[in-house]
Amino acid sequence: MKFLNLLLIVFFGSLLINCPKEKAADDGSAAALLLLVSDSSKSIPGITINATSTSEWAHVNLKSADPSVVVTNADAWDIRFKRFVIATNSGTSGSKTAGSCETATDNYDDPTISSSSCTIAVDSLQSQTGDGGFGSANENASPSMFLWYAYDGNTHILSSKKKVYLVRGSDGTSYFKFQMLDYYSSAGTSGYTKFRFQKL
Repeated sequence: MKFLNLLLIVFFGSLLINCPKEKAADDGSAAALLLLVSDSSKSIPGITINATSTSEWAHVNLKSADPSVVVTNADAWDIRFKRFVIATNSGTSGSKTAGSCETATDNYDDPTISSSSCTIAVDSLQSQTGDGGFGSANENASPSMFLWYAYDGNTHILSSKKKVYLVRGSDGTSYFKFQMLDYYSSAGTSGYTKFRFQKL
């Protein structure tokens, strides 16, 4: 009987020794997944703002944890929209030290885009006669982003030129790459400005 017990112990012991080991719980894949999530969160996905009013601006704080929430003129806004007009909190548009300029690329993923890619200009009075938009009018707006769109005279549709802009925040020290994506809601209503940005 003792021999039989010893034989069983040896048999089951050899099975345990030769069983394939389970994959370790932490093989680094969790860290890789976390890294992937962290890297993708650097660039804010497209944000749509309701800028359909012809008289009221929609103000956006790019430095906010949730930049999709429209803020008031009294808050630390960086950029604002009224229909297709874009302004920064600078010059004739605001009392802060924001501003913008057009980089030399339309490649949003260009790794060379930096806070010194172009010379920041503050907002000033901009004029437009016809050619889409608001017809003949004057607006305090960003001189670099005033004509971010192409206008189709046949369809009367605005489409983004996909230029990449550099926007300086209202604090004067934050910089963002910025690109307009669209001007229409999913239902085709104009004034729903869609853009993306990333802090540099």
